[in-house]
Amino acid sequence: MTVWIVDYDLPADNRRRRFYRAIADWMAEHVGTHVTKWSTWSVVITDNPEFADFVYQEAKKIGRAHMYRAEQLK
Repeated sequence: MTVWIVDYDLPADNRRRRFYRAIADWMAEHVGTHVTKWSTWSVVITDNPEFADFVYQEAKKIGRAHMYRAEQLK
């Protein structure tokens, strides 16, 4: 199984709220198409590469972000 990990660092202003609103809207439109875990340390773990890319692109608009692909080796 492959999972996508996006970690991000956002400014503590109203742009952060818009970021989370955009994420919630994407998830509402794509219900049931992915598994997502959130961390309190600004990390998203998902099996959906499109969602990972969306989160990455939204975070890059206002802050810093990195996206990783993780695979189970054995």
